[in-house]
Amino acid sequence: MRFITTVLAWAWMILIGVLLITPGGVFCIACGQTPSVAGYVGNPVVWLLGIVSIVIGILGLTTMKSLSAGRG
Repeated sequence: MRFITTVLAWAWMILIGVLLITPGGVFCIACGQTPSVAGYVGNPVVWLLGIVSIVIGILGLTTMKSLSAGRG
């Protein structure tokens, strides 16, 4: 059960990253706010956070897979 939960957590991380960089996502963070809104960090920062989230998710999945392969 822990393996499934861990896989879902890493997949969720990747999904959040994809939603951050996709203009037509479920909630468009990149295009939903105007620069005049307080706390707006700009499109390049949002895209960078999305890419970092995807990379961390992929690294987590590959690391977990290599660790579980060494156990058996």
